[in-house]
Formats: sequence, structure tokens, C-alpha cells
Amino acid sequence: MRLIYCRAMDRLLSMPPWLRALLANFALWTLVCALAGITTYGDRIDSGDTRSYWQMTAGWWFGYSLMMAQSYLLYMLYRRHPGWLASMRRVGLGYLAYLALCWPTAMLGLAFRRCFKFDIPPTLGNAWNYVLTMDKLEWFVEYVLLTMAFGVVVAIHLWRQRRRQDQQLAQALLSLERQRLAALRGQLEPHFIFNTLSAIGALVRMDDKTLALEGLSRLGDLLEYALASSENDWVEASKELEFVQNYLDLQRLRFGERLQVSIEGAHLLENGIDCPPMLLQPLVENALRHDLECREGASDIEVAFMRHGDHLKVRVSNPVSSLAAPSAGLGIGLRGIRARLQLAYGDAAMLVTRHSGNRFLAELSLPWRSRQ
Repeated sequence: MRLIYCRAMDRLLSMPPWLRALLANFALWTLVCALAGITTYGDRIDSGDTRSYWQMTAGWWFGYSLMMAQSYLLYMLYRRHPGWLASMRRVGLGYLAYLALCWPTAMLGLAFRRCFKFDIPPTLGNAWNYVLTMDKLEWFVEYVLLTMAFGVVVAIHLWRQRRRQDQQLAQALLSLERQRLAALRGQLEPHFIFNTLSAIGALVRMDDKTLALEGLSRLGDLLEYALASSENDWVEASKELEFVQNYLDLQRLRFGERLQVSIEGAHLLENGIDCPPMLLQPLVENALRHDLECREGASDIEVAFMRHGDHLKVRVSNPVSSLAAPSAGLGIGLRGIRARLQLAYGDAAMLVTRHSGNRFLAELSLPWRSRQ
């Protein structure tokens, strides 16, 4: 049954718009006629009418046929001239024009139906005489039906215009966000490359060719990931952590045993969690620059992954030093992270930095976004 319904909907959507409108108009007016037939059939005993329900419904359908045509023509007219719905004044003028043109002909259509019902010759004169003798209730019913038809047509067109405007606005916003993301990636990639080349330069200054060549090899691997991941909006968080570990291996060539980083909760990333690319490395890089490059001795950098409800928490901390970090670099790491979080998650993610005792904390909170 569901397959039949889906096929029917596919065929309906593949029809030309004018044909879909015609079928919808026919279906709605047929429903109105069916309801009118129920009312008439319920009063058949008092009126002495011996017709069946289907005969009565067919009679109403014939009587309302002119209004069916009028509502369809109105729909196509507004489809051709959407500017006529641009203001309430234009809608009001359209409504008055619709009543002035369609009410007399709609009444004649109903009168012709009555001529057939009472075996009166269906001439224009007889129909018009019947219109003149109709009671106020019949006039009011015709007015209500015409008003309902006009309201439905206008409502459909206004809804379509609003939906089209919303789609255009969404496309414009999406295009703008993509441009902003592309510009941000254009900042982050040179930032990473610049700072990593600074590390290679330090190895060269140490006059250690072996380490420098190994560093260049690792740099190639890192750049390959950085460039490949920049083509995607989302990557696996476990891949991001692997990238960070490779970055630390490169830095370890420079700092040796001084570089000490503890990572806790890495198993949480094995659940197929996604995040924007190049999101974790700037946090670790920031901690490294404000730790090893500001004091002697081993580093004390801690990276922890935790789950809090439906959010993944990433905490990176390092000791606070009285010495300022070197100014090497473009200085956009943390700013870039905040901008990318806003683009990817809106207000659902955040990066908070603060001092806690003698340590500096960078806390990243991401929605738990998993493909599973």
C-alpha cells in the first residue's frame, strides 16, 4: 500500500503545474458537492424528492461547475500575475472584482441546475427569473462559497510565495556561510603551515639534518591531512586526534623528552563522532606555545575527552607562566575555532578559556554528533 501511495505521489508531482491545479480544484469542489448532497439527501423526505444521493450530488456538481471553472481561472490568473498579491489593497480589489464578475454567473449556474430539477426549460430567461426569486439564504450560500474559493486560491499563492522566499533566503544564507567558511579555512591553513614550518626551522638551526629531514617528512603527512580534510565540512574526531598526535610527534623532534602530553578519554572518539576539521590542533598548539616556549623543563599539558549528556567536552590545560609566549605565528588559532564553531553548530557549541589556579584551561563543548 505504501509503495502504491509513493508511486501515485511521484506521478502527481511529475505532472505539469496547471494539470495538478486542475485536479486539485476538481477534487475540492467534488468534496463540497458531496457534502451538499448529504444535506439535500437528509431533507429528501420533507421535500418529496425521490432522487438517490448520487443523483443529488451530481446535481450540485453541475450547479457548481461554473464556480469550479471560475476558481481555476482565478488560480491561473494569480499564478501568471503574482504581483497582484503584493499588498492587502490589491488583494481587496481583486476580491471585489472577483465577486462582481463571478457572482452573477455563479447564480445562473445554480439556477440552471434548478431548471433541470423542476423540468423547466433551461433557457437563459428562465434561469434569470429563477435567480430573481431565490431567497436570501441561497444568495448568502453562493457568496460564502465564492469567498471561500477566493480565500483558498489566495492563501495557496501567498503560501507558495512565502515558501519560495524562504528557500531563496536559505540559499543565500547557505552561500554566505560557505563563503565565510572558505575564507576561514583560507586563514587556518596558512596559520598551521606557518607555525609548523617554524618548528622545522628550529630543527635546522640546531644543525641536526637527520631530525630536520624527518621533520619535513612528518610535515608532508600533516599537510596532506590538513589539505584533504579542508575539503570536508565534517571529519571523524578520532582522525582529528590522530592528526594531533602526529603533530606532537613532529614537535617532539624539536623538544625531545621535554614534550610531555597526557591524553585521557580518547576511547570516547571511537564511537564515530564527527566534528569540523582542524578543530583540536590549535588548542594543543596554543597550550604548547604557552608551556614549553615560556619555561625550562618538561611540559605539563593535559588533554581530556569527557561526555556530559549529549555533549562532548574537550579540555586542554597547561601551566601558567610569568613569561609571555613568543609572538611567532598568526595569532588566529583560538579565534578561528570560535568562528568555526559558530558556523558549524550555531549557539550549540562553545569554546571557553579561563584560568584555574596556576593553570590555563581551554574547554571545548560540542554536540554529540554521531553517524551511528
